Amino acid sequence: MEDGSKVHLGKARLPCLQHGVHGFKWPPSSPDLNPIEKVWRWMKEEIKKLPYVPKNREDMCRELQALWDRVDPVEFRHYTEQLTCKIEDVIGVRGLATIN
Repeated sequence: MEDGSKVHLGKARLPCLQHGVHGFKWPPSSPDLNPIEKVWRWMKEEIKKLPYVPKNREDMCRELQALWDRVDPVEFRHYTEQLTCKIEDVIGVRGLATIN
């Protein structure tokens, strides 16, 4: 899901474009349409709880992998189940940020 973030404009996107794969224009203020954002938020909060600050890429990768291994899809399932309602909310506010 490309929401206008700078990370979605980089080199990783080129192979898709070269093969004619284009995404949709997603509303930039609607991260609630992308359930993985809930997982990223959870991971960020868990990183903040660490008893130390990862000092290098290897430490951060190790911690992120440990967190990813703890992700239980069942715990996040309700976010995908709510997508129909979320889409209706976003349409209702014409792509602006939703309340929930």
